Amino acid sequence: MTVGFTVLRILLRCFLVSISCSGVLAQSLADSTEDQIWPEADVHLEFPSHLRLLAFSGVEQGIDYPYQQWYSAVGLGRQFKRITLPHRVNIDPDKEFRFLLAGGYEFLRTIQSGKVKNEDRLAIEMTFSSRLPAEFLVQDRNRVEFRWINGTYSTRYRNRLLLQRDFLVHGFRFSPYGYVEAFYDISKASWNEEWYTGGIQWPYRHIFMLDTYYQRQNCPTCNPAYWNMAGLTLNFYFGNVK
Repeated sequence: MTVGFTVLRILLRCFLVSISCSGVLAQSLADSTEDQIWPEADVHLEFPSHLRLLAFSGVEQGIDYPYQQWYSAVGLGRQFKRITLPHRVNIDPDKEFRFLLAGGYEFLRTIQSGKVKNEDRLAIEMTFSSRLPAEFLVQDRNRVEFRWINGTYSTRYRNRLLLQRDFLVHGFRFSPYGYVEAFYDISKASWNEEWYTGGIQWPYRHIFMLDTYYQRQNCPTCNPAYWNMAGLTLNFYFGNVK
């Protein structure tokens, strides 16, 4: 327990320092910071032989800013080597395995200040998961995206480090989490975007989960350069192993 909480404190301190640094930078460019809401719905289908299908769709809507993005995606994944360290089983089967290999397709349409941008995206990702003492979950997701934006090709790498723990209090389950995700633009050879996210997942049995979170998006090369975003995702699970 002591080791687990020590690791948690270290990771949380790093997370808070990162947010503080980004906040100082953002304050100097406050006029380029906008607010956004992000509703989404995900469907998870679990098949035999540790195969899973994920489909999701959502919208990003700017508040008091002319920005809207619709997106939909579908992907197939293969889970390897179940985690055996004793812990509360998570409703998401992907978090019960040490390694996930997945790939999929996503389409995005963005309307900003009257201009329309269409993006086709193929993605391949590898996710490594492990359980720390005190039942903390750590995930490291590595994702490569092959993108065609209005017909122009580009490639991007994304790395996401997540920390989460499942709690059960008087029969009520909830799962606080936080993650940092960094984006590397391969064509420009530069790290140009970061996401800082904190939230709570609210599972119901093994069929439904509500995910509520806050996200800070920093992208100095984008317009606007900074987003403060409130998100809500409805997750539905079918055929997952309890």
